Amino acid sequence: MRSFFYSVLLCGAVVIAAQGAFAQGSPYDAIGFGLPVRSGSATIDALGGTGVAMEGTRIVNELNPALWTWLSKARFDAAMRFDYTSAQLGTAQDAQHNYHFSGAAFGAPIWAPINAAMAIGYVPLTDASNQIHDSSAAGNQTYIVRGGTNLVFLGFSARPVPEVALGARLDLITGDIRHLGQVSFADTTAASGEFERDYFYQGLRPTFGFEFIGDSIGWNGLSIGATYSLASNLTATRETITTPTSSSLDTTIDSSGIGRYPAAFSAGISIHLSRRYRAEADYSLQDFSSAYVFAPKSGGVGDSLLRSSNRISFGIERLANVSGEYGTSFGMDRWALRLGLSYGTLPIMPNNSIVREFSLSAGVGIPISFETLLNLSFVGGQRIPQVANAAPKETFLRLGADVSFSEQWFVPTRRNQ
Repeated sequence: MRSFFYSVLLCGAVVIAAQGAFAQGSPYDAIGFGLPVRSGSATIDALGGTGVAMEGTRIVNELNPALWTWLSKARFDAAMRFDYTSAQLGTAQDAQHNYHFSGAAFGAPIWAPINAAMAIGYVPLTDASNQIHDSSAAGNQTYIVRGGTNLVFLGFSARPVPEVALGARLDLITGDIRHLGQVSFADTTAASGEFERDYFYQGLRPTFGFEFIGDSIGWNGLSIGATYSLASNLTATRETITTPTSSSLDTTIDSSGIGRYPAAFSAGISIHLSRRYRAEADYSLQDFSSAYVFAPKSGGVGDSLLRSSNRISFGIERLANVSGEYGTSFGMDRWALRLGLSYGTLPIMPNNSIVREFSLSAGVGIPISFETLLNLSFVGGQRIPQVANAAPKETFLRLGADVSFSEQWFVPTRRNQ
């Protein structure tokens, strides 16, 4: 029943788009948990999504908890993003946009002898925002999907030996996804109405991080990182509401069940090309074929519309010269410069067609007073189905911004009286 419901939504999206309707958000957001969000950080976004092996003291890295051992001061990060999507299926075209809060995190060193640190934060895991509307002589039809999956984490990291950093965090996964179908016929004698199905779910999972630091054994500038998140068994609730437009009464049915959010693995290697320039390559894998938003408590199986997704990313960065660590410089020479690219496959199979995603990215890190950075990112790419008419071809643009505050902003300064 779950797969049939999702199939109806996607088929409706494709048919309505072919008729020249309008949409909001990506048409690929409507299936399962929605599209995975690689990162809320503008720094990581600008580097093509790389960051699993990133050295850095000016970011609370959400991809790998082991990297918090690089923090030399307490930091607070907050991020926003703007998404623009343009979808095309045959001769039908549409363009829409959305604004998102991309997360916040706080991290701080807690014991210098082993570079121990802690961090707490919130980031989005998936985005499930989509709206399709069709108007014709027969009447109006609207399909709406809203919500997504969120992650709240708390974790610790340390270097038991100088060459190895280890990190672990506990993730609280929460989600709220709303599917709404509205039908209004021009013929007033025909039964119009509204069908709504809401999913609420939550669960815990551990995430483990590792980093090998080559500096300690003479491999200067080389680091290798990896992170693994276990699958999460979710407690889920499904609420179904049916409302005839001819009546103010509705029928609500609540059902308790279970869900499953899949495990995730990422690995990366970072190397310094010179004292100030570094490059990184990452690979990530997540198998959504075993995932499901809701199933009866007696047991569930993976959604047949979902599949394993993977991503290969590359990034190159000129590090910011915030405190003169690379000599005296002024103006834009102090800025961090970032470039990236990525290729991957989405975790959905519309009409058994693989959907590929390509993207290019760029960004800057602008030093502000007290070792604080304003990071800006620009990402452009396409999502292209393997079978041309199986789903829309989509072009997307994403603008991101985050500010990483140093603890010095919160330390009172002494003034002469």
